[in-house]
Amino acid sequence: MNAIEVKNISKKFSLYHSSNKRMLEFLSRGKVKGHTDFWALKDISFEVPQGSTLGIIGQNGSGKSTLLSILAGVLQPTEGSYTVNGRVSTLLELGAGFHPEFSGRDNVYMYGTIMGLSKKEIDSRFEDILDFSELHEFIDQPLRTYSSGMTVRLAFSVAVNVDADILIVDEALAVGDMFFQAKCMLKIKEMIKKGITLIFVSHDVVAVKSICNKCLLLDHGKTIDYDNSERVIEKYFSMKVEREQGVIENVVSSLDTENSNSLDLWNDTEFQDRASFQRIQNGKARFANIQLLDEHEKEISVINYEQTIILRMAVEIFDDIEILGFGYHIRDKNGFDIVYSDSHVEGNNLYSVKMGERYIIDWIFRASLNYGIYTIACPLSIPIDKTFGCVNFCDFIPIAVQFTVNKERDIFLYGSVHWKNDIKIIIQSLC
Repeated sequence: MNAIEVKNISKKFSLYHSSNKRMLEFLSRGKVKGHTDFWALKDISFEVPQGSTLGIIGQNGSGKSTLLSILAGVLQPTEGSYTVNGRVSTLLELGAGFHPEFSGRDNVYMYGTIMGLSKKEIDSRFEDILDFSELHEFIDQPLRTYSSGMTVRLAFSVAVNVDADILIVDEALAVGDMFFQAKCMLKIKEMIKKGITLIFVSHDVVAVKSICNKCLLLDHGKTIDYDNSERVIEKYFSMKVEREQGVIENVVSSLDTENSNSLDLWNDTEFQDRASFQRIQNGKARFANIQLLDEHEKEISVINYEQTIILRMAVEIFDDIEILGFGYHIRDKNGFDIVYSDSHVEGNNLYSVKMGERYIIDWIFRASLNYGIYTIACPLSIPIDKTFGCVNFCDFIPIAVQFTVNKERDIFLYGSVHWKNDIKIIIQSLC
């Protein structure tokens, strides 16, 4: 059974360029049109099965918040229909549904009543709400005296304690301290395990990827993609880069390869086919190949825990570049980044590279990874603003390499990665 079904929803708003035009249209009873139509959503359809998680992503103005407002019952669609099966708890924009003059306590009871809970039911949940929010000494103060972080604490604490079947969360969790954000994510994951249906909107695609089975990508009110989270997020990333920089479809090497002693490295068509998925290129430089090798430089796809491996990158230069960076992301089977490094972090950028040059770059490391399947994404980029991590991608390959780590019988890791630790123990007497 589906928790939510959306069929061909569209939402139109009337935009008035001035109050005079609005008044003129009103007085003429619509004979004089003083507005333009703006379609915030156009023909959106999807289904969310009970107990599943859906992420909704897109740039600002793509229609995400409008869609959530419709699902929450705040807005009605202009066209189409939707069905929601179960009690819905929403955490939309900051403090939505709260009254600024009421105390935190009064707002808790008001929200609970709106959700259909009796006073007795709210009483039974009140201490849990208070403990989670950590607002004990402020709970009887007016909400207008709360900071934005305190308001989010109260709103989230109430939203997750009303026994809802469906939880809808917008960008509200972006406000507040890091500890509380982590606490909220743990609570959401706990609720997912118990079978709640989650609709989650965030610009933090790492968070979306970590908790959402599927993803809906919106752009200017239209559906661009609807599929598993990893694939849709890569599509979103590609679109974002295309808007911000020049991107070309394909780069064919114009460098002479006839005299190369390693034609298999520079002319690997199998690699180029594999690398084509959501690849981003600007024509200035590219990865001709990326290989995973053992210590004897033999290509491998299966490794053992803590085996020393080589990640080899063959790079071709098509334009003079002052600074060129390169790096890798190791991702688990769900597409979640678990290990990352780049040449800026390691202090090994390439400087003053010239058109026609080639580079073979080896990353050598011990793979202290838990057993499982992994992929490696590789960026090749020109730094623009190091402070904010802003770059111009020469080449970005979401799936450059895939490999498997064997299961070790005598080793069990609770996390995905293990690093070397120095342990120091000091014994102190009791007296």
